[in-house]
Amino acid sequence: MKVKRLPFEVSLNRKFILISSAILFLLATLPLTLNVNPAGGVGVTAHSGREYTLADFPRPFIPVNGSNTNAFIIIPSSNPHGPCGAAHTMDTMGGVLVAYTLGIEGAENGAPVNLHTAMDSYSYISVYDYDNAKVTITDTESNLIVIGGPGVNQVAYYYNELKDNNGNPVLPVIYMRDDSGGYLYVQSTGNRYHIETDGNDRVIADYGVIQIYRDGTRYVLLVYGLGGEGTRAAAEVLSNFNSWNLNGIAAIIKYFDSDGNGFLDTISIVETVPAPEVTVEVYYDSACTTVVSSIDWGVIEAGGSANTTVYVKNLGNTPVTLTLSTQNWSPPEAAQIYRGQLGL
Repeated sequence: MKVKRLPFEVSLNRKFILISSAILFLLATLPLTLNVNPAGGVGVTAHSGREYTLADFPRPFIPVNGSNTNAFIIIPSSNPHGPCGAAHTMDTMGGVLVAYTLGIEGAENGAPVNLHTAMDSYSYISVYDYDNAKVTITDTESNLIVIGGPGVNQVAYYYNELKDNNGNPVLPVIYMRDDSGGYLYVQSTGNRYHIETDGNDRVIADYGVIQIYRDGTRYVLLVYGLGGEGTRAAAEVLSNFNSWNLNGIAAIIKYFDSDGNGFLDTISIVETVPAPEVTVEVYYDSACTTVVSSIDWGVIEAGGSANTTVYVKNLGNTPVTLTLSTQNWSPPEAAQIYRGQLGL
């Protein structure tokens, strides 16, 4: 039997050998023992990896290379729906812009987009418990594009309130309120963005946000503004993504009056939240000086085994989880033997 390649990818199944995701932290080094019984050679490679960012849009919301992608565009209802109020007409227009763009992009990729536009999202995407004042997401698999902010969209409200194990908001940009009203708060920089008015109380600048968040195995894209004009501007930027060089995990959009005539007329991106860096390398020694590019297991007779210990180091700026995957088994039946050995 020959085993051609055993690549590392950026997450490790917790069942794999002795490594637990709980002990893989920033710049930690871990001993990793690979036990491969079939005869042949196995190559091990490490590579930099990252999750989807705004630079990847319209992925993962449209199918690529024959993949199957299920996505919902969640447009808030024009009626109040606990704990949210009624949505602005601009939110609906924003959803139409984004849906049109995804339809065109999907057609150009040669595959139909399994795209649904949902206005009454609380009926099958999320539900609200009035007794406990709690939103629950019922669809945990579909990719979601959420139009409208936490004040009008139940799904946006859920993610705005969602916390990690340390009690911190999971989104890079969150909607908050103070004595002057609602504002966008960028967690990494502490910047705050309020609607701006002139001496006649006319709005001279509205702000919106486009941000992407991985929720388990699916992605959620939130697109909204402080006001209806901010939502429309954010949706317009997303629908013309090729012209805006979107990147990172969040972008703050400013829609403002550039000539002082009392009408908002100019859109700009005023802040981008960069994606966390994820880079791992594999070494032969615990001091992490000799990089592993491949492992030659030699010829292993039936019933025999070979062991090699390598060390994985996280060079990025965020904790990561690793998974192990295999490919190019010859004969194909060898893959089943391998998975059985690891209990996968």
